[in-house]
Amino acid sequence: MSELSNKPTIRLLLVEDDQIDRMACKRALAQHDDYEFMVFEAETGNQGLKLAREERIDCVLLDFHLPDLTGVEFLSELAEASGELPMPVVMLTGSDNAMVAVDAMKLGARDYVVKGSDASGDAMQWLPAVVMRALREQQAILDKTEALAQLREAEAKYRSLVEQMPAITYIASLDTPGQLLYVSPQIRQLGFAPEAWLEGTEGFLKQIHAEDRETAIEAYAATYEHHTPLRCEYRLIAHSGQARWFLDEANVVRDENRGALCLQGILVDITQDKENARELYYYRRRLEELVAQRTEQLEKQSGILESANARMDHELCERKRAEAALRASEARFRMLLESAGEGIIGVDGKGLCTFVNPAALAMLGYEQAEMQGREVCATIHPGAAGNDEQCCTYHAFHNGIARRGSDTFHRRDGGVFSAEYSAHPMQVDGKVVGAVLIIRASG
Repeated sequence: MSELSNKPTIRLLLVEDDQIDRMACKRALAQHDDYEFMVFEAETGNQGLKLAREERIDCVLLDFHLPDLTGVEFLSELAEASGELPMPVVMLTGSDNAMVAVDAMKLGARDYVVKGSDASGDAMQWLPAVVMRALREQQAILDKTEALAQLREAEAKYRSLVEQMPAITYIASLDTPGQLLYVSPQIRQLGFAPEAWLEGTEGFLKQIHAEDRETAIEAYAATYEHHTPLRCEYRLIAHSGQARWFLDEANVVRDENRGALCLQGILVDITQDKENARELYYYRRRLEELVAQRTEQLEKQSGILESANARMDHELCERKRAEAALRASEARFRMLLESAGEGIIGVDGKGLCTFVNPAALAMLGYEQAEMQGREVCATIHPGAAGNDEQCCTYHAFHNGIARRGSDTFHRRDGGVFSAEYSAHPMQVDGKVVGAVLIIRASG
């Protein structure tokens, strides 16, 4: 639709061989207060088809009986390859053949108007209202089609991003506790195909280590009963028999109308974190033992007055060194734990940032809004300008080749830091559409 003068204009094609009926239609349309109708007239079906294809027509008024075509034949010719009409069609029919118009509506016509008079007077008075209703229905269909297309595009984008991340994502049923509805391909790191986890109703529970099963079942039971967030740690037994530690975090997905729908969660492999924690615990205990031994020696020698001061000084120095070693060890392990989070950056086919997690923001010193849509290579590798192959993500989103290594990354404040990285191509339907960059700071 366009605007002429003060009223919006509707471009209407009137296909009718009877001049009197055409005049009646135009007279009825002229009575509408809010819209102006620009009417294109055709006396035959073929003339109407030509105008429908050449002009920007908003709606068609079609007589069923034409000199060269029937209304059904006109609709078949007008329909696109998909079988859908490119614009709404309203049938014009006599009072004695309304069923003919109903049959035409089954082929795609949106509505019909009876020519002549009915019990309430001139039936043509309803023509503008019928046309407006047909246009509203057409716009609703177009809006729905566009919304579905956007939904499919968003689903493909986020599914691709989720399935490229190292963590395992899943969706579980709320009707059958433990039953999985979806699990991402990353579950293959345990040696099982995703389909194997969707069989049966136990889900992850069937592979949980026997020592952790009771705790995990209690955590799941509380979530299913009260719909509270789930957070628990347990070991899963891989196909090889190896046990690996995972952090399981999930939330209940709700809908305003239907209430709770499903449980959506993520499994993060924390095996390395557990090993680091055990090693840290060992060193702490060892240092405590050393301190205890030195203290015991001091107490035993405190009775000897002549050597007490010298011995005490010696033991105090040893104790200070042990405490310094303890603090240094604690600082090293605290740094290790605090840097265990990996930075994740999603890159599109143009090298622009489409996703960045809080760990990456903290590493690079940027806010979320600053990184979104920013060229990743130019941001973290300013020196790669003119030589993109030096950029860690270049081979992933240009050539579809995964790359691992270490590099120096630039922060927002001008500083740099060294980190290990891995860049993986992100694919949709076999086509590389971007990359996922995972950064693990090395210093």
